This record gives sequence, structure tokens and C-alpha cells, in this order.
Amino acid sequence: MKSFKSILLVTTFVSVIFAEQSVYTSSDFVDPEAMAKKNSRDILILKQQIAQLKEKIEGLKTIIQGLNGEIATLKQKSNNNFENILNQLSQRVAALESRSSKSLDLSGAAKSTLANKQSANAVKSTPKKKKNEETFKGVSSKELFKNSVLNFTKSRLSKAENGFRELLKRGYKKASSHFYLGEIAFKRGRYKEAITHYQQSATLNENANYMDKLLLHTAQSLKKIGKASEAKVFFRAVVDTYPESRSAKEAKKYLK
Repeated sequence: MKSFKSILLVTTFVSVIFAEQSVYTSSDFVDPEAMAKKNSRDILILKQQIAQLKEKIEGLKTIIQGLNGEIATLKQKSNNNFENILNQLSQRVAALESRSSKSLDLSGAAKSTLANKQSANAVKSTPKKKKNEETFKGVSSKELFKNSVLNFTKSRLSKAENGFRELLKRGYKKASSHFYLGEIAFKRGRYKEAITHYQQSATLNENANYMDKLLLHTAQSLKKIGKASEAKVFFRAVVDTYPESRSAKEAKKYLK
């Protein structure tokens, strides 16, 4: 009986040992070869992904380089366009000045009459000149410019004009003063005079923040004096150079 129990005990012990080995084999045992293959596949996939990312980066670099090239081209085109605009404006003013000089080539009698009238006007205007000098006496250029701009915005054009002319004599903010004098002449229908002031303003400061309006009003002035083809050049320049401005929106109406 004891012998049977001993055999049974040994059999049970052996079964437990084999069961434990079976559990260990099925759940905890790792096949090194399979793991190596899996790691190799994962590494290969990562390398492929890295290669794809590098290709995308190179593609983006190419796109950026292309955009930089386009930007440089546009800047150069804009600069060239602006130079052409200034040349057109200068040529237009030169033609107007030449025509004005010819129109003043009067006969001797007419010259004498004109001289007499000018002398009379000079006598009459002397008190006014002194009055203007008295008005501006003691006023700083900075304050005078501020007051002149205010007079312009309030449509007190005569006062504004006198102020800006005084500022030109003082050599203060000459580009802006010429621009405002051009605007005053434009508002009063003195279009040739307006063009002259606009040209002088643009020559003094071609990067002024009012340049789009200056070009627009130059174009409108040219159109008013019958220079439609020249005006069209300036309308197109406003649209091309300042496409997002109100002036461009206005200029497009003349290009339809």
C-alpha cells in the first residue's frame, strides 16, 4: 500500500514538473531568430520612412528656392517699373514746361503789356506778401506743416497753399509740401501745375506713403489735359505697383 502511494506521489510530481515546463514554453519562451527578423523588418520600415522624409524635405527646399527666385524677380520688376514711371513723369513735365516756354514767346508789344501788368500786380501783392510773412513769423516749421495739413483736410485750400509754399522756402518737408501743393492744384483744376508738383515730390521721395495717390492723380491730370495714352501708362502703373490700394481700385475703372 505504501509502495502504491509512493508511485502515485512520484507520478503526480513528474506531471506537475512537465506541466510547468509546458506553460513556460508556451508563454515565456522567446525565439531569438523570430525576434531578429521582426527587428530587421522594423528597421527597414524606419529607413524607408526616413528616406521618404528626406525626399519631402528636398522637395520643400526646391519649392522655397523657386519662391525666392520669383520674389526676387518680382522685386526687380517692381523697381524697373517704378523707374519707368518716374521717367515717364519727368518726360511729361519736361514737355509741359517746354510748351509753356513757347507759349510765353510773345511779340514785343505783348511783352511790354505783360510786364506792365506784372509790375502793377507786384505793387498790389506787396502788402499781401508782407501780411503772409507776418502771419508765419514766429511759427516753427513743424507747427506750420501741421497747420497746413489741417487746413488742407478742412478744405481751407488758400491757407494751406500759402503754408506749404512758405515751407518750401524754408526747405522743410519739401517732398510732402510739393505733394500737397499738387493736390491743391488738382482740386482747383490746375492740372499742369499739379503734374509739376507731383513730379518734384516723386523725385524727392519715391518711397513716400502717398505715392499711389500721387500716381493716380497724375494719371487723372494727364487725362484731363487730353493726354489719354500717357494717362493710361500711369493708371496701369498704379494697378501693377499698388494692387491692394484704393488708388488701384480707382485706376482700374479707367482701364476698362
